[in-house]
Amino acid sequence: MKKRSIYRNLVMIGTGILMLLSTGAYAQNRAPIAVEELKSEMLSKTADLVSVSCDFEQNKHLEYLDAVVSSTGKLVFDKNNRLRWEYKEPFEYLIVINNGTFTIKTDGRTNEYDIESNQLFSQISELIISSVNGTIFTDPAFGVKAFKEANEYIVFMEPAVEEMREVLRKIEMHINVNDFSVNKVIMFEQEDNFTEIKFINKVFNATLPGNTFSCD
Repeated sequence: MKKRSIYRNLVMIGTGILMLLSTGAYAQNRAPIAVEELKSEMLSKTADLVSVSCDFEQNKHLEYLDAVVSSTGKLVFDKNNRLRWEYKEPFEYLIVINNGTFTIKTDGRTNEYDIESNQLFSQISELIISSVNGTIFTDPAFGVKAFKEANEYIVFMEPAVEEMREVLRKIEMHINVNDFSVNKVIMFEQEDNFTEIKFINKVFNATLPGNTFSCD
């Protein structure tokens, strides 16, 4: 897998797991809130979270083609930092993180990586964990601003790490004020391309099948 593609998946995974950041001026009805305040409230509301699963709808807007590429899939995460991020339509693509191993399955091929011995996958793992425990909001790798609007928190994250800035300009996250689950994530890439992911049919603390975090 090409490095730029890996970094796109890195951000999609990390932001998507945040309990399961728009271009232009901020709307006047968005009230700024302190990032530390948002982090503290999120940790309080999600302290008893055991697992979360949801379906997602992804639309990638390609400016140079004037087209939208759509795909759907499923995301599952548990308190042991195990992850299953699976695209189902129109193609099959699976990422599993389990017990220090990062596994990618695509086109019938499975590649397994040891997280600790691979710097890139170690960064991916750290991003996921920091998304879950809320420290991503104060991670020096991102500049973060937070606002409250109606029934959502709107969080804007700008990468401070040069390697990530080569892929992404900004992330916009829409967080439900009641359960702190993510409703929508928008990733603004270089030029005018952007990817929007909506999370639907969210289920919390369900009993997961034993093979959830395997590629079998």
